[in-house]
Amino acid sequence: MDLTDGLGYEPFDAGSLAESWRFERAMPAYCAALDREGLQLALAAAERGREVPDGSWRR
Repeated sequence: MDLTDGLGYEPFDAGSLAESWRFERAMPAYCAALDREGLQLALAAAERGREVPDGSWRR
């Protein structure tokens, strides 16, 4: 996290590898430009097996 912080990014621990499905295609956090709070909300809103509408992540 020190490396990404040093590059000007805000590091965020999104959880374990077992929870990485929350970032997959068709999940609320997928390819979305979010701030820290928005990312936390999107990850919390993800439900395994329930996809957001196709293409809704394209803005």
